[in-house]
Amino acid sequence: MTILITFHQSAYRNFKWFYTQLVCRYWRKAFPQLVSNQRFVEWMPSTLIPPL
Repeated sequence: MTILITFHQSAYRNFKWFYTQLVCRYWRKAFPQLVSNQRFVEWMPSTLIPPL
């Protein structure tokens, strides 16, 4: 959720660029179990709407 909120508050227009250039490079220590961009995109819908 933190990554999604930060993306929406940032000046980046492309999530893949934001994730690979900022999150994967500089935030790895903050998120030690960081997943790939594709996997994160697959998980995005579950952060917005809880499963039934």
